Amino acid sequence: MSSFKSNLNPEFRSKFSEDIFNQKYRHEGAETWDALAKTLIDDVCGDLLSQEDQDQLTQYVREMKFIPGGRYLYYAGRPNKFFNNCYLLKAEEDSREDWANLSWKSESALMTGGGIGVDYSVYRASGSPIAKTGGQASGPIPKMNMINEIGRRVMQGGSRRSAIYASLNWKHGDIHEFLGAKDWGNMPVGSTGKTLWDIKQEDFNFPAPLDMTNISVNYDTEWLLNYYKTGDVGDVFMKNVRQAMKTAEPGFSFNFFDKENDTLRNACTEVTSADDSDVCNLGSINMGRITDIDEMADVVALGTKFLICGTLKARLPYEKVYETREKNRRLGLGLMGMHEWLIQRG
Repeated sequence: MSSFKSNLNPEFRSKFSEDIFNQKYRHEGAETWDALAKTLIDDVCGDLLSQEDQDQLTQYVREMKFIPGGRYLYYAGRPNKFFNNCYLLKAEEDSREDWANLSWKSESALMTGGGIGVDYSVYRASGSPIAKTGGQASGPIPKMNMINEIGRRVMQGGSRRSAIYASLNWKHGDIHEFLGAKDWGNMPVGSTGKTLWDIKQEDFNFPAPLDMTNISVNYDTEWLLNYYKTGDVGDVFMKNVRQAMKTAEPGFSFNFFDKENDTLRNACTEVTSADDSDVCNLGSINMGRITDIDEMADVVALGTKFLICGTLKARLPYEKVYETREKNRRLGLGLMGMHEWLIQRG
């Protein structure tokens, strides 16, 4: 058992956890975890829930039985209330205007501290002719790198690194280039005799293609039915497996039948969607601190109310996100502390 004991934040069981609080979330009006809990519930639920519900929610947050998402904690008591963790974006049409709009949406979302995920499958393959302006298309991968560089330069609050996700359909004309887009070990750096992988080992912050971005290949119903019919997963999938075993990316995004269009993800994939400018809305029940099934039921009920209040109170980066939120109104109530819960029960 840890012997750590904080005078200011007795809820924390280690200096590491208190250090994270002090570095990321502590600010005026939320100098302690206790103060943050009260400020947050006032901000999110103040004029929407009964005083009894607010008091109990405050107590559950203080005791770390219910822990809202990190953006809730960060923005508690601040003038701007960007309480949402991530935004799901879609390349909607293969046009110059959509390219520019995607950059604007990405930067707008990242500047709130939220991560983004983008499906680029609609953009035509590199080398395709451009009828209106002439020349050839560059394909989606340069656009992915443009968004990656926006993420590199957007440090929300001066400290938070951007979280980005990018995906491409398995049949896309640039899929083989995409599969190797982060194979830095095969990318030499000038005349140094070293690869990007070598340099990254020496300096983690040295820039490399898509180094701010998690990437995955989208597999749809056609791919699945072909596998059912032939027993063959196909060359793209096998190359995907080999590359993932070698470098951990690209990952795999499976979207079948009635969920085939739900290709939008954030970097941690807590939320999926088919709708551009969708948004996640997160909180967790900390099972390691829950005493019994009745308390869990109460935390679930109040945590759900909290997240619904969040869909009414959270500010969003641009108008279309408000429209999509009104349509879908996502609630992401998760479980954490399961390992501790199991240990407590043998």
